[in-house]
Amino acid sequence: MYWNRALLNTFWLVLFVYLASQFYVTLAMWSHRPEFSGKQHLIMHILIPDSILFVLLLILENILKHKPVLSELSILLTSHLYGILIILNLSSDYPVKPLIMLFPLLVSMIYLRENYLKTSSLICLFYIIILFLNTSIYDFTLRIQNIIITLIFAAVSLTGFAVIARGKELMRSLENSVKSEQELRIQNIIMDRLSKIDPLTDLYNHKTFHEYLGWLIDHQESNPFPMQLAVIDIDNFKKVNDQYGHWVGDIVLRQVAAVMLQHIDSDDFAARYGGEEFVIILTSKTLEDSSRIMENILAGIESLPISEMDNASVTVSIGMHEYNGGDTKSSIFQQADDALYEAKKTGKNRIVIL
Repeated sequence: MYWNRALLNTFWLVLFVYLASQFYVTLAMWSHRPEFSGKQHLIMHILIPDSILFVLLLILENILKHKPVLSELSILLTSHLYGILIILNLSSDYPVKPLIMLFPLLVSMIYLRENYLKTSSLICLFYIIILFLNTSIYDFTLRIQNIIITLIFAAVSLTGFAVIARGKELMRSLENSVKSEQELRIQNIIMDRLSKIDPLTDLYNHKTFHEYLGWLIDHQESNPFPMQLAVIDIDNFKKVNDQYGHWVGDIVLRQVAAVMLQHIDSDDFAARYGGEEFVIILTSKTLEDSSRIMENILAGIESLPISEMDNASVTVSIGMHEYNGGDTKSSIFQQADDALYEAKKTGKNRIVIL
């Protein structure tokens, strides 16, 4: 889109310069060359071709605005028409006017498309053939001039193909670099996730829990907010492993973790602390609201039948402690762990808050 707009602006600039040069030549030749100031010349060689060029640019503007997908092809076609119209209406006093056909070659090079450049080169070749056919075999000077113009066209075309080849090579190199960078980024994301996530339950791991809890406590100093820590342990988990096997124990861990994730909010944090023990950090809630969430987790786990255990279920014990402003990372965890110990000691399948 950028190059389409830039080329169209160039077309307008060329038209402006062409009009200015026509105006200058007409004034300069007014008394010396009457044929340049006659009405017929003004109509046939200035008004009509310039109007055609102006209409072509208006059509291009409309295509660029409403049919941008056709802009490239339209601009390339217009560049040829542009060159042909200007050449046809320039006086033979300008021996270098055939070089105007370099314009579409340069447009093709900008788009880095070989098929565009091949088409433009063939059109230029056809134009050169016409030049030679219209040149007398006895006009040695003009033939030398045409040969030089032919060599210039050939040099520009060959340069164009080299530029396009190099451009494609650079684009492939850039694409490979971007692809490698994306793959590396994805790999880093995966590695970062593996370092933070427990692979069995898909909860955060022990290390990440301690990092996050420490960050929350540090953050409390500048922006206090309600926070509770719950430590959860599956009751009689050793019996599950002994009776059904460790593979069933893994299923139990995954399903317990799923129940936790189902009930906590997006601003809460759940992690597998180790073995059959889990932790949940609840934030921006009253102790009553957090207790209700933990009660739902307790009931949800107890009512969850596990088919691999003949549709039996497991229970959990939960210890909770609310951050009181003076707690450290170790003290808040110790309080919640003591509450868990009390829940275990007093019957299991219950919540104790200290």
